[in-house]
Amino acid sequence: MVTQDKEDYSDYSRHITTVMTEMTVINGFIFTAIISLLTKLEQPSMLYSQLLFLLLAILFDLNGLLIQHLTVETLYFCRKLPPQTRKVTIRVALMFVIASLFGFAIPLMFLIFDLVTLASVSAIIWLLGIAAYLALIFKPLKEFRRRR
Repeated sequence: MVTQDKEDYSDYSRHITTVMTEMTVINGFIFTAIISLLTKLEQPSMLYSQLLFLLLAILFDLNGLLIQHLTVETLYFCRKLPPQTRKVTIRVALMFVIASLFGFAIPLMFLIFDLVTLASVSAIIWLLGIAAYLALIFKPLKEFRRRR
């Protein structure tokens, strides 16, 4: 990774890749913790349980947003990028759809356990995360790719 001004960001790129890997593992842990708690708790509808689930869902969504941001950030330090072909555009769109649907699984799990209010709040937070992705990550990336 070398920018136009010939500065080498390879170390930074490797660091970001390591951080992304760690954050992905943490997201897997959060997802597993939610599933385990939903199935093991005798009364998952208790207020304190739902607050814990909401906290875990928010952490999952924020962590996913940060992973998406870091995925895109390293592109800004590349001197030369491949052209924005239809194939690249489809791949990026599929990555976004898959990440989004994975995040939507959490509100659906809450619905399975008849936690309707929690599912609704979690889905609204998930939708806000998608809006943040589109505004803070996708739109600047699209402008960056257009300039390059």
